[in-house]
Amino acid sequence: MRRPATNRQLTIFRVLVAGTSVSAFGSYLNMVALNVFVYQVTGSALQTGVFMALRLGSGFVAGMFGGTVAARLPRRPVMVCGDLTQAAVLVAFATAAGQTQIDLLPVVAVVTGLLSTTSSVLLRSSVPDLVGDQQRQAANGLLVTGRAVAMALGFAAGGVLVGWLGYQAAFLVDAATFVVSATVLAVLPLSFPGRRRSAPAADRAAGPRPEPGGWSRRRTITALVAAPMILVILVVRSVDALGSASHNVGLPVYATQIQPDDPAGFVGHFFAVWAVGLFAAHQLVKRVRRRDGGLDDPVRSERGFIVGTCVMSAAFIVAFAGIPQPWVLAVAFVAGAADGFTEITYTTRLQAEPDPQRGHFFGLTAMAENGGLGLGMLLAAGLLEVWRPLYVAGLLHGGVVVLALGVAVVVALRRRAGLRADGAAPPSATIDSPPQAGEIAATELSQEAGSVAATGPQQSRSQ
Repeated sequence: MRRPATNRQLTIFRVLVAGTSVSAFGSYLNMVALNVFVYQVTGSALQTGVFMALRLGSGFVAGMFGGTVAARLPRRPVMVCGDLTQAAVLVAFATAAGQTQIDLLPVVAVVTGLLSTTSSVLLRSSVPDLVGDQQRQAANGLLVTGRAVAMALGFAAGGVLVGWLGYQAAFLVDAATFVVSATVLAVLPLSFPGRRRSAPAADRAAGPRPEPGGWSRRRTITALVAAPMILVILVVRSVDALGSASHNVGLPVYATQIQPDDPAGFVGHFFAVWAVGLFAAHQLVKRVRRRDGGLDDPVRSERGFIVGTCVMSAAFIVAFAGIPQPWVLAVAFVAGAADGFTEITYTTRLQAEPDPQRGHFFGLTAMAENGGLGLGMLLAAGLLEVWRPLYVAGLLHGGVVVLALGVAVVVALRRRAGLRADGAAPPSATIDSPPQAGEIAATELSQEAGSVAATGPQQSRSQ
């Protein structure tokens, strides 16, 4: 049973966020340094794209097994070892020379993709245990705020550090940030959930044999059927990630067209203001919580997720519409705030689910985000060869808006039909399923998962 929140828990969590934000700063710094380094040493945009795809693909695989890792292995040691392993790989890469360094590039892509995504799944699925149910929303806001600060500083410092001290220094700084994160994780008195233990031998003999990893596809499907809005969130997040590729790939092209004398400055200003909007999202959620009671109720978080997704994608379309630069920056702020609000709402919604379902849902979300972004980058790059950036953003982000609006309409109709059929719905009823059915299904799943033998093995670190 989860414990109620305490001020001490939230204070400790703030320190944890500070530590993970340090490593996130290194990640964003490394996104600037490593991607440029790959292009310079290979001289090929294709090989640079392959490197990025390999990293995203590794994140996809990590999401596939992230729930199993969360359920079967102790979370703190896994996260600490993951940070230290990434630090060691980056040190080896930074100190290698010549062809050896180039040969290590796939290793860096796979290790960072796998371990950063695994750590993200483990941390976000542990929030209810770390801070208590009542502080989930505040904790998610802190995570988004930490990511915003890390992004703004990392992107700003990446080019400066490389130009001043070179690539090796940038890679070593990134390695040092992982050591800081691992140290914070190791010394803080954190209440991570324990790993699930196997049932007695007699119970195991009576039940069906589990599939490798301890969580069958049947259980995953059953969990999604018990909470259909989780499946909707997964689909919307995957399409949203695909849409996000249109501005990640298209913004440099658009900047070259409208500000050819300094396209890098345009891109830098855009993402800096976007990060400020991301930071403002936490303040927005705090205001919503004071006025309306917050987003802890699943219905509120589901609605907030749909609204935030629509606003974010619509803002990115407007950003490519040829409006004056001051208005572009205003739109970037709106897009960042909506992005942060969306992340807080959907993580808060997923955290309302019990373990071990929660860990598997976060793993599936990581798969959806990495897979959608990777596919979207390939699609957007091809479309930009023949279309203007506005048309590409309109197609991919427009699809997100249409999907989210369609979900909102269907959910509203279902809820209205349910109210007519039942006469009145309890205030706490979710739009997933009848309240008792969802609770009973979750209880049965939790009991069933407890009988599985332990057999196997988490802007992300951000994408």
